[in-house]
Amino acid sequence: MRESVAARGERTLLEEIRRLVPAAGPVLWGPGDDAALLARRRHPLLLTTDALVEGVHFRRGWLSPHALGRRAFAVNASDVAAMGGRPLAAVLAITAPSALPAVDLRAMVAGVRDAARAAGAALAGGNLARARELSLTVALLGEAPAGAIGRAGGRPGDRLFVTGALGAAALGLRTLRRGPSIAAGEAVRRWRHPVARLDVGAVLARRRLAAAMIDLSDGLLIDAERLCAASGVGAEVRLDRLPQARALAPLPPARARALALAGGEDYELLFAVRPARVAALGRAVRGLGCPVTAIGTLTRGRGVRLLDARGRPVRPPARAGFGHFGGR
Repeated sequence: MRESVAARGERTLLEEIRRLVPAAGPVLWGPGDDAALLARRRHPLLLTTDALVEGVHFRRGWLSPHALGRRAFAVNASDVAAMGGRPLAAVLAITAPSALPAVDLRAMVAGVRDAARAAGAALAGGNLARARELSLTVALLGEAPAGAIGRAGGRPGDRLFVTGALGAAALGLRTLRRGPSIAAGEAVRRWRHPVARLDVGAVLARRRLAAAMIDLSDGLLIDAERLCAASGVGAEVRLDRLPQARALAPLPPARARALALAGGEDYELLFAVRPARVAALGRAVRGLGCPVTAIGTLTRGRGVRLLDARGRPVRPPARAGFGHFGGR
């Protein structure tokens, strides 16, 4: 039987965690003091936070503890990517039931640490508390060496682009909800291991290509509406140009389209480009290993209109995307 966190004891657990995450990168002092100490930076700073809560965002059998830690970092890194930044340092707060195996706790911390290192960042410290449900909350500090990209810079006439392919992660999540954790396949892997498009975001910022940008956490349709609202514009999205993931191919077309539009969990980037910069975008993204697809245009007015291949309006799916409290 594996030893629980309660049996292990807080002092021992914290000492084990401290050894897992030594000071590195911009972190001068890491775990072991009341706060981490970071070296001063020359560029504007970015700060974001997100939580993964058991029963809301995941079930424990859906992925390994290490993968859960990596996922907790990745969803935050995606926010930094959407601003054209790069991650620097993270802190991790874990709430855990007393019966949680101590080895699982260490694996979650190691997952966050390893994902941070892979992104060029460091895990600087955090907090551990007892609670009924397991949760991991990451706060991530980043920097924007080329200046940050926000949601509010879009203008009518700008072209809309999206990275990667859409819908696989949403299909993977639905697969996991239906049955045991032995579920495999590309869709499930895509949900378990989201990829923050840090390289693409950095190129878009450095070359001044994206006028506005957002990451697709809750679904293309709802996140496009958020970008449009911030920019004070509308948008037209061509459904025939939507880059649907190959994992959706066996599904009925309407079902596949709904997952690509509103499934969420893709963590791709949606961004607007001035017409005069479209050719430069094509040159810039070569060699990044990530497809970039033109899917529409920003317009005057409000809201997002869906169009078919002939430019005719199409009714949006009944569910536009994910919202914790039912709104947008």
